[in-house]
Amino acid sequence: MTKKIILASHGRFASGMLSAAKMIIGELKGVDSFDLEDYESSYEIYKNIEHAMKQENDTVFLILTDLLGGSVNNQLLELCTNKNVYVIAGANLGMLLELYLADDNKEIRTIIKDSVEASKQNIRFFGYPINDYVDHKELMEVNLW
Repeated sequence: MTKKIILASHGRFASGMLSAAKMIIGELKGVDSFDLEDYESSYEIYKNIEHAMKQENDTVFLILTDLLGGSVNNQLLELCTNKNVYVIAGANLGMLLELYLADDNKEIRTIIKDSVEASKQNIRFFGYPINDYVDHKELMEVNLW
């Protein structure tokens, strides 16, 4: 089964995330972005994605949205009536890269769960003095020094 990733957001967050991913790993095949700023409403994004889904029956759609409970996310949740659609709220660049680079031989729900967990682990805060926030071993592991 083919995997397609769709980024959908308020403002230009979706296209910005796609642009950043391209800087890191090059061209991303099977990834599209929909910025609410380019549409009258989130319903228009929904209709565009729904149309694409009808053209690709044997494709799994991973839809990443910017904000849980936001208008884009809420509208696109309606696509989950299709068994090949998964909506993941709270998207970030790490999550996109994890999903894109995932082993396609793994079960799709495992891929999604793993990417969400990796995304959570990638969120950190730092301050002065830095050693109060992370230990030296962790600094070396994440290549901060």
